[in-house]
Amino acid sequence: MKLSNNWVITSMDRSKNIGGLKAKEDIINFLQKKNYYSFEVNPYIPKLRRIIYTKLVLPRMIRGEKIDNAIIQHPISSDMIMEQLIDSLRKNKVKKLVIWIHDIQSLQSTNLETINKEINWFNRADKLIVHNKKMKEWLLEHGCSASMIELKIFDYDNPQPIQRNIEYNKSVCFAGNLIKSEFLSKVDVKTRIDVFGPNMFKKYNDCLKYQGQYSPEELPQHLKQNFGLIWDGPSTRKCEGTFGKYLLFNNPHKTSLYLSTGIPVLIWEKAAMADFIKENNVGVVISNLDDLDDTLDKISDEEYRVLKENSVKLAQKLRDGYFTSLAIQKI
Repeated sequence: MKLSNNWVITSMDRSKNIGGLKAKEDIINFLQKKNYYSFEVNPYIPKLRRIIYTKLVLPRMIRGEKIDNAIIQHPISSDMIMEQLIDSLRKNKVKKLVIWIHDIQSLQSTNLETINKEINWFNRADKLIVHNKKMKEWLLEHGCSASMIELKIFDYDNPQPIQRNIEYNKSVCFAGNLIKSEFLSKVDVKTRIDVFGPNMFKKYNDCLKYQGQYSPEELPQHLKQNFGLIWDGPSTRKCEGTFGKYLLFNNPHKTSLYLSTGIPVLIWEKAAMADFIKENNVGVVISNLDDLDDTLDKISDEEYRVLKENSVKLAQKLRDGYFTSLAIQKI
């Protein structure tokens, strides 16, 4: 018998990028403070053992447990395990089955089978925790009938001191897995952009200064710039392509990295998170990255001071798990 009747169920990803493993680990840590038991599934075993684990071991581990709230962090790195988890939890008469969405494969695919598979999973949940209003609208349009809770922004367990320097020198940073940020190889502005992360391009313009790769816990101490950039895809004119269009619906985890460090953000004006940034006055929306120099020139020292102060206030909320707590209260 477990110590808690509330479970958070996770398949840890092998990737060590900023937005993947870190986001799931943070939710586990915040929920453990709310008396949630962390249950980890393991898809990274040979196929035969995985079948035995999924069909026999996993149901046995869940059977007979008195579970009130079960939160599955989606995606689970195995369709077979995801199906079995939902089946076992339902057969065990869990009071509330919640799916906490990190990524939706359907939003990055036109494959109807992929879309139907994920929507069917979501429809078997009592509650979905979704990123924002735009993601909720997309799910409704594609047949999702589960009740949805809008997270608004991911919290970020940031161990480094909040960056409180308010001197405005028009500096910018960008952090992430750079292999999907093709625009970096094309951006050509006067503004210096400090870049952090794996898979940096071999050729890029002088405005970029590559600063190396750090763990999600260590990275914030190297972010001392005025703004953190949120942009994706192959173009500097707008966010397009698979990764760029995903910004129309998701909450990039780098947003939480920047803001939990106390750094305001620069974000594409059509990104789903742009509304949150404007409502909380913690950044600036931009339509075209080629206009970055002019955008920064138009921001006064006083305007930046206000953005900075708001970001520092929000940083503490993100570190405390404020938005996670709000979502849990609505289950």
